[in-house]
Amino acid sequence: MTGRTLQVTLPAELDAEVAAAVSRGEYASAEDAVAGAVAEWGARRGREASLDAAELGSLWRDGIESGAGRNLSADEIKREGLRRLGSN
Repeated sequence: MTGRTLQVTLPAELDAEVAAAVSRGEYASAEDAVAGAVAEWGARRGREASLDAAELGSLWRDGIESGAGRNLSADEIKREGLRRLGSN
């Protein structure tokens, strides 16, 4: 792979995650793992940026037309999430 070389200092917890991914064989090297993470970040940013005004407007209308929201406590939200995941 060709490109720009950067020197990056990772926090200890991220360094440990990178090392673990390499030791599991998910990546050939720490450099490959970091490059993969940056590629995923760039792809996500691209998807987020591709939401145009018409699509945003459509989503907004869908939300308004779906009716009034509910006020739920954090515990109620957690229970509902677990229920939807089938863990409850």
